Amino acid sequence: MDRVALIYRFLSGEASQSEKQELDEWIAKSEANREEFEDIKLLWENSPLPSDTEQDENGFEKIRQRIQQRSRRKKRILSIFYVCIVVALIVLFFLLLRQTWFRNPVGAQFNDTGMNEVIKMLEKKYHIQIEVNNPQLLRCNFTATLYKIQDKQTALRSIEHSLDVAFIAQKKNKYRAVGNGCSSL
Repeated sequence: MDRVALIYRFLSGEASQSEKQELDEWIAKSEANREEFEDIKLLWENSPLPSDTEQDENGFEKIRQRIQQRSRRKKRILSIFYVCIVVALIVLFFLLLRQTWFRNPVGAQFNDTGMNEVIKMLEKKYHIQIEVNNPQLLRCNFTATLYKIQDKQTALRSIEHSLDVAFIAQKKNKYRAVGNGCSSL
């Protein structure tokens, strides 16, 4: 027997004992089944009572249509939810892609970057140590793109030409930055 018809028979008081047991088992199987039963029961309770058989058929059909509408609405909401999740994942993917692939892996770009950050990047990239004697140098900002510069000497010379600073080699991988501060040449 159709479960909606079974629920309809139960609510109208026409269900046999075996039909009641079958309905109880179906409701107990899942939360979705219980919700569907509650929806139909709510519609039943809020529907006007039919006076004859023809109205009985129409009332049953109206209940069925309301259930189908609610089911379609739930499916639409779930579809919209899934679309939002997919769009969010695509946006996150492109943001990650932009951060990794579209970055210049063989160069460094500085846009009004403080010398503290510039020195940290140089130390990390070229495995060197830079000591700064004049704290005024650390207040300077640096703007440049060091594209495809693989050796530390070229990178240091590029900065020397942009700022009033000189990098003096102390040991193989240790340098001292000297200069008067941010005045450009």
